[in-house]
Amino acid sequence: MKAVDYAKLQTEQAFGLLKMAADGMDDAQYNLDGPGTCNAAAKSHVHALTSFDFFVMNKAKGADMIWPAFASKSGLPPNPQEIWGHGATISGAAMKEYAEQIQKVTLDYIATLSDADLDRQVDTQFFGMQSLAFLIQLASMHATGHAGDVAAVKGMQGLKGLPF
Repeated sequence: MKAVDYAKLQTEQAFGLLKMAADGMDDAQYNLDGPGTCNAAAKSHVHALTSFDFFVMNKAKGADMIWPAFASKSGLPPNPQEIWGHGATISGAAMKEYAEQIQKVTLDYIATLSDADLDRQVDTQFFGMQSLAFLIQLASMHATGHAGDVAAVKGMQGLKGLPF
């Protein structure tokens, strides 16, 4: 298997796991803060999705993030890091729309890469100079971890966190 094919597969699976975790909640369940220091599923979901927008689309590809325009029309903060302090309800339907958009552009971008492209170094803003491969795996692993957060908060509400 080519490295770029693996990167695309890993990214597809991360998006799929995140989708499975976030599906099946109404907006009240999606926005309910878990007990203790748990974040609402909505906030973890937004954070995981915007990591693809920031690390893959903005830093790796060099494109503008799609989050600010989406956030503006959805009543969400323009800086995705501000989601943690956002007090209003986050629409699950709106986030599903954003998830579909960011998944499409992310996977379309990865499909344009060659194995050699994965070695290209970029300034990550947080981790210094790193390869495109590093950024893609970072976003994918980050999303996978937050899918667990979403599933756990969902399960605390008596819902099935993940189907397995």
